[in-house]
Amino acid sequence: MADGQINISQSKVKAWRQCRRMYWWKFVKMLQKKKRKRPFMFGGMMHEIAEAQFEGKNWEKLLDKIELDNRKLFKREIEMYGNIIEDMRDIMRDYFEYWEDHPNAVKPISHAGRNSEHEFRIELAPGLWFTGKIDAVVKARKMRWVMEHKTFSRLPSEGDRWRSVQAAVYFRALEEMGFKPIDGVLWDYVSSKPCNVPGELTPTGKISQARLDSLPSRIKRWLKEEDLKKKDYTKLLTDAQNNRPNRFIRLFSPVKRGVVNMIWEDFVDDAKEIQDMHGKKKAQNIGRHCDWCDYNSLCKAELLGDDVQWIIDRDFQQEDQSHKKVQEVDRVED
Repeated sequence: MADGQINISQSKVKAWRQCRRMYWWKFVKMLQKKKRKRPFMFGGMMHEIAEAQFEGKNWEKLLDKIELDNRKLFKREIEMYGNIIEDMRDIMRDYFEYWEDHPNAVKPISHAGRNSEHEFRIELAPGLWFTGKIDAVVKARKMRWVMEHKTFSRLPSEGDRWRSVQAAVYFRALEEMGFKPIDGVLWDYVSSKPCNVPGELTPTGKISQARLDSLPSRIKRWLKEEDLKKKDYTKLLTDAQNNRPNRFIRLFSPVKRGVVNMIWEDFVDDAKEIQDMHGKKKAQNIGRHCDWCDYNSLCKAELLGDDVQWIIDRDFQQEDQSHKKVQEVDRVED
C-alpha cells in the first residue's frame, strides 16, 4: 500500500486477529463469495431498513426497491434464501410495532443532521486511519447508548458480548466526533429465522393450531393466502403475539471507562501492525473456526495442492467489482 497509507476498520482488526490468511483473502486479494449466505443477506437488509426508519423514510418502499434491484439474484437463489423479502417484511413490521411503546423504546440522538449510520474517519497515526459506521446513538432508560443491530439464529451469550471489541472502540470514535459520554451498549437482537405457519392437519382433518415459532404478521399473511378467517384462528395469532419477545431482544451492557481504554490501546497496537504488515503476512491459523470461514476451500486447496485459481474463478469475485445492492455488515450469526 503506497506510503503506508491504510484505512483500518473494526472488521479488519477482527480478521487480522483471527487468521492472517483470512485477512489476506478478504482485504488484500479483495475476494468475496459469489453466493452470500442467507444470514448475511438478511442482516444487510435489516440494517438498511433500520436506517430508513431512523431517518424518517418509508422502509417498506426501500424493501420494494431492494427486491427490484436484486430480483435476478433472489430468483436464482430462492432455494438458498427462501422468500427472504416477505420474511423480512413480516419480521420488521412486528419489530417496529413491538418496540414502539415498549419500556425499552429508544430515541435517536442526532449528529450532523443524521439519526443513524454515523460515519467516522479518525487518524490513529501518520497514514493510519480508523474508519467505520456506528448504527445509532440513542437515549433509553434515561441513559445514552451505542445501539448495535444484530441478527441471530441462536442468541449470543454474555461471553459473546463482553468479548466484543466493536462497541468499545466505537466509544472512542464517538468522543472524536463530539458526542457526549456514552453509558454503554444497547444490543438490539432480531431473529432472522423464517416464521413458521401451520403445515399439518389434526386427526379430525382440521388445521393444527399448535404453538409455532412465528409472528402475527406472518400468520395474518398466511390466513389471507389460504382464504381463512382470523376469528377461527385466534390461538395461532395469540401465540404469535406472545412469541415476539423471543424474536426481538434488547440487552443493555454498561461499560467502564478503564475497560474501554484497555481495549482501545490493544486495538491501536493491532492497527499499527496491520499498517506495517498489510500484504506481507498471510500465515494460516488452522482451527475449528475454519469450518465457517468463507475462505476454507481456498486454504484447503493450497494445503492439498489443488487448483486454487479454479476455485477462485468458480466461487469468488473481486469485492470492488461486485456493486452490491445489499451491504454485508458484521453480525453474530452462527
